[in-house]
Amino acid sequence: MPSGHEWCIAAHLTHLLRIERVYVERARVALVEVEPYAASTRVHNDDDPGLAQHLAVPQMVHGLLNTRRDLLALLAACGEAGLQKAIRHETLGRMTVEEIAVKMAGHEDEHAAAIGILVKQAPASARVIIPLAQRS
Repeated sequence: MPSGHEWCIAAHLTHLLRIERVYVERARVALVEVEPYAASTRVHNDDDPGLAQHLAVPQMVHGLLNTRRDLLALLAACGEAGLQKAIRHETLGRMTVEEIAVKMAGHEDEHAAAIGILVKQAPASARVIIPLAQRS
């Protein structure tokens, strides 16, 4: 991942959305195939800043929330045996469904920290608050 200074917030969100969708799909495939091969997505990371220009931030956040719901549903349905099913990743090697979920959480934390740095660097007049829930 580039340092927080190289990507804008939208690029981080686009990257998270793309990668999290890929990993949920990989976990889904691991549950029905015997250790399927998964190519690295690293080559596509450079495209994320360009993709960010085509999506609105609320659209990205909504996509991330949907992907999280998909992951939670998959984890709830797969049971203990399903958690141990795996993919064979090109660079990371064997990854179980459980390890995929842990990797996704760590990846999100990494980008959330980078986004936090960018938010702190933005002048208050340039900040926009996007409510994720209705206010009462």
